[in-house]
Amino acid sequence: MLRRLWRNRHASCSLDRRMRPLRHGARGFTLVEMMLVVTLVGVLAALAVYGVRKYIYSSKTGEALDMIRAIKTAQETYRSETFTYLNVSTSFDAALSNFYPTSSPGRSVTAWGGGDETLSSRWKTLGVWPSAPVNYTYATVAGAAGTAPAAPLFTVGNWPSAATGQPWYVVMAAGDLDGNGEHEYFASASFTGEIHSNQP
Repeated sequence: MLRRLWRNRHASCSLDRRMRPLRHGARGFTLVEMMLVVTLVGVLAALAVYGVRKYIYSSKTGEALDMIRAIKTAQETYRSETFTYLNVSTSFDAALSNFYPTSSPGRSVTAWGGGDETLSSRWKTLGVWPSAPVNYTYATVAGAAGTAPAAPLFTVGNWPSAATGQPWYVVMAAGDLDGNGEHEYFASASFTGEIHSNQP
């Protein structure tokens, strides 16, 4: 029995020798170093989230730009066949009641083809029919040579307020991608190649 106790004690002494403190050059990380690493990882993660959100936003706004270009092309094609532009939406209003496919754009996409039947048939006549649901809602207003072009729902510098002497159309896109109730607008017209926006 005494021998067994002596052996156990002797074994624990050898364990004590193996568990000596580390040499000064081989020490672990300090708490400050660990906090610094965690802070850097947090900052990098925040930047990554911001970058991804910005990328997603730009891809969704790309839809509006592409649709405006498609509507402009369709208006020019319609004019080459009928000698006039098609007045699809009749007017722009802040309530977006003449916009298609919905008057209340938000974070979710909306299928093209539902909603107001009159607007739907006019968009079909114009030949604009996207293949997927859309994030924005669209309107296009047209007029004769002797009338002033419709003004978009936001201020655009150098927008004509009098008749241009030519038939005209104006195209608008409205959306609310972040769901905050404030619309993002894009606008273009037959008399300009630019697409204007109320966003910086």
